[in-house]
Amino acid sequence: MAMGAVSAEVFVFAAAITAIGAYGVTASRNLLRLLLSIEVIFNGILLMVVAALASNPSLGAAFSIVLISVVSAEVIVVVAVLIAFYRLSKTFDSKSLEEGGV
Repeated sequence: MAMGAVSAEVFVFAAAITAIGAYGVTASRNLLRLLLSIEVIFNGILLMVVAALASNPSLGAAFSIVLISVVSAEVIVVVAVLIAFYRLSKTFDSKSLEEGGV
């Protein structure tokens, strides 16, 4: 394999990670599990982007740093919202959002 070339297995692995995260989003009612599943989806997408940009290492590195910082900022905001939600409802169950319990 030439330097910078990425095999198809990396893309298949990234797609599998993204699919696992999508399943977690659709199958879970717990807000913490939803957050973790969304993070798994983001990690799969990040792996796909970095693998696609492997032919240009400097662009791939710069783009991955930007994506990681965006995901980190997203985590900070979502965790703050979850803490506020837990203080109001005393649960992480998303059913209480549907029922208007908050």
